[in-house]
Amino acid sequence: MATIRRSGSGWQALIRRKNYVGPRSKTFPSEYLARCWAKAVEESAADKKRGKIPITLKDAIVAYINGPLLEHRSADYERYALQAMASSWIGDIPLKILEIRHLAIWRDERLMKVKPNTVMRELRIIRVLIDWVRDEKGVEIIGNPARSLKVRGTGDAIMPFFTRDDERRLLNGLRELSNPEHLKLTKLALMTGFRRSELLSMNWENIDKNRSIIHLKRKNCAAVQNSGEVRIAPITDGAMKFLRGFKNKNGKVLNLTKGSARYGFDRARRSAGLTNLRFHDLRHIAISRMWSDGMNALQISACSGHRDLKMLMRYSHYQLSLGH
Repeated sequence: MATIRRSGSGWQALIRRKNYVGPRSKTFPSEYLARCWAKAVEESAADKKRGKIPITLKDAIVAYINGPLLEHRSADYERYALQAMASSWIGDIPLKILEIRHLAIWRDERLMKVKPNTVMRELRIIRVLIDWVRDEKGVEIIGNPARSLKVRGTGDAIMPFFTRDDERRLLNGLRELSNPEHLKLTKLALMTGFRRSELLSMNWENIDKNRSIIHLKRKNCAAVQNSGEVRIAPITDGAMKFLRGFKNKNGKVLNLTKGSARYGFDRARRSAGLTNLRFHDLRHIAISRMWSDGMNALQISACSGHRDLKMLMRYSHYQLSLGH
């Protein structure tokens, strides 16, 4: 049992468990917090005895996939990357001895198969995973070796060359689909710069037609927190005019699932000969056009939801979207 006692103006928790590795004492501003910390330490030690603490990187990945990952907005992509890592040799490395040299070898092997930006995205997932397994599961690992690893060759945002003729062919491909919602989705993406997840979550009741604003819902990044957030975004005049032409103005603005939206866009871009175009590129294109139309950084960041100018400037390749 831990001992809780007064210490100056706070409360100190003393851990007296035999063979315990970690801080033996910690001071908190309240007795409640001290007891919570002591209880967490003792439960972690008990879990370790029962074998609930992940031993290898693969164990950590399995626990992570069945835990926090379920709440992530990019769960499908992260799950695929993590499962591939778990099935490789590095998945068998005990977390206690996991070092940057192991991750460096894994990185170099991945670079032989995929692009540097892909490896960088996967490395970000591993960083969050290791932080979680160390802080939440009680694994004895010093620091986070993934945070010291670099990936050479990573560039800035992909800058799509997208002409007006490309846009015409893409929209024609979408018109050929049986569901007109696919065309509406892409048009709104080009007009607003909203993310696909934000567009699919749009509800008519969240649109203020008089003020031309909308309340958008979206999950936060896993590295920040798992809960969602709501932001207020202005709707451009062109997008507002387009929305007023919709017949049904109840419930969801777009009656599409995530899977259906992805399938429809992929089919249209292939028929248009735009095999390298991603849906997220439409966000780059829309924001680039806002720059070229003379909107300032504050106006554009309100539309796009970017929180800092450095990130917004990654989307400032407006000269690439002015072709006719």
